[in-house]
Amino acid sequence: MRALPLSAKVALWSFVLALVTIGGGNFVTAYVLKQEIMSVIEQRAARVSKDTLVALAHLPENLQTITKDMLPRSVAALAIEITAADGKTLYRAPSLKKKTLADGPATPHQTRIGKLTYYVETHEQRGLTLRLGLPLTQVETSLRRLKLASLVALPIVAVFSLLGGYWVAGRALKPVRKITEAAARITAEDLHQRLPLPAAHDEIRKLTDVLNDTFERLERSYLQAVRFASDASHQLKTPVTVMRAAIESLLSDATLRPEQAAVLNDVLDQTRRLSSLTEGLLLLARADAGGIKSYPDEADLIPIIARCIEDAEVLGSNMEIKIEQDLPGSLRALAATQQTEQILLNLLENAVKYNQRGGTIRIKAGERRDGVFITISNTGAAIPLDRAPWIFDRFARGDSDEVRAGYGLGLSIARELATAQGGDLRLLRSDSDATEFELRLARPATKTSDNPLIPLPTPAPRPAGVLTLRR
Repeated sequence: MRALPLSAKVALWSFVLALVTIGGGNFVTAYVLKQEIMSVIEQRAARVSKDTLVALAHLPENLQTITKDMLPRSVAALAIEITAADGKTLYRAPSLKKKTLADGPATPHQTRIGKLTYYVETHEQRGLTLRLGLPLTQVETSLRRLKLASLVALPIVAVFSLLGGYWVAGRALKPVRKITEAAARITAEDLHQRLPLPAAHDEIRKLTDVLNDTFERLERSYLQAVRFASDASHQLKTPVTVMRAAIESLLSDATLRPEQAAVLNDVLDQTRRLSSLTEGLLLLARADAGGIKSYPDEADLIPIIARCIEDAEVLGSNMEIKIEQDLPGSLRALAATQQTEQILLNLLENAVKYNQRGGTIRIKAGERRDGVFITISNTGAAIPLDRAPWIFDRFARGDSDEVRAGYGLGLSIARELATAQGGDLRLLRSDSDATEFELRLARPATKTSDNPLIPLPTPAPRPAGVLTLRR
């Protein structure tokens, strides 16, 4: 029920409401109708009993039998039974045959005789007991017809209520669908758009006004955040560059003592980290503003991968990390060379940083029906399950070890650069064996496929030893 659209829910509730209303209405109608008919029958029984008692009052006492001729003509054909004080039956209507009305209380009640139901009243006069029974055939027939009519009308009304509820809900929710479609078109690049206001001054228009005000506040906050990140990064870039150049100049002084050189080297490392952070924030600020320009062209990825592997070998030399390659002789794709190289360098830097001493980095590249792929995996500790879904978020880290250098921007930058050139970057798996990322790029225009590159979500890693994707 929760997964159904609102129009279907309204239709179903209309259907249920119609069933309850019709069922309750039929129950009340049947009850009222029965009471009205019984009231008429009781009035008739009172008149018949009065006429019969008047006739019996004129008969001599100690009669041994009463014949049909002694009773009024209006009651002679009814179910009447007259008994004496000693219980002897003085008269029984032919319609009763050998059955009796005496089985029951003295108060008015209903009893079943054969296939008929009777309303029975008992009166006593001059030692005689009169029992009068009026058949309820008319009541049962009327109620039976009412039930039959209800059973026939119920499914028809229910179907009309279902279709009518769906139609009414569709008409009522049409402005909501337009608002939803308009809201879906509003992205970070065009937050200036606003939702169309419905013509009617109703609750939906009020909701639209609230949403437009929310979008306006969101746009202002977003633009302020982007402007701040861009301005701060730009303003930091120049002084950081000047500081770096000044420190490098001081380190070239041959008169420096060793302890002074060590301090300056530490400061230089921190300056380089600050410079890298500034450049990363500036790039992400441009990405938020839709300013990352990419002009992918047909390129061979193997030379790019080879250059990145050389840098990774230098980075991993202190940890004795081995790099295994599974690369074809040539692999052409639509790629921006510098951006692709930065993506691979970020992935390889992470593969070295989060690896173990004597560990392994595996690089594999190839071509599939959905495009060109490059996978980079490394041994070492797995990414915790609670961190894996946010691994591409800014300032997110694969572990809580703050000793490792970095600010958690590398993967976020890599994904932005991959998206800018029409590609995709995702986490394939992370378990006790390896952590593996995949970069996908589109094929060259001369080798287009019927299956274009479709962005895939990053799945959460499964328990150790279980791959999240199979080729």
